[in-house]
Amino acid sequence: MTSVGEVRLALEQSCDVLRAAYRSVREAQDALDEAVDLLVEAGANHPEPLVPAGFARARERFADELELIVGCLDLVQRLAVEL
Repeated sequence: MTSVGEVRLALEQSCDVLRAAYRSVREAQDALDEAVDLLVEAGANHPEPLVPAGFARARERFADELELIVGCLDLVQRLAVEL
């Protein structure tokens, strides 16, 4: 049988993973922004855009992903408090 303490520990570990995921997504967002800026600069005199269309879509999705992570973290933290 699982104790409340074990469940709390598992929830705290989940929070740690969610925080790490948030940091990783932010780092990926920053790296993609930097790559896009470099491609835009490099393509200033190029007849066709150098930034792949998928990059723009990926940039738009970061906010949704970060919001999802924050929402999950909030729910897990509230559950841990309620235990």
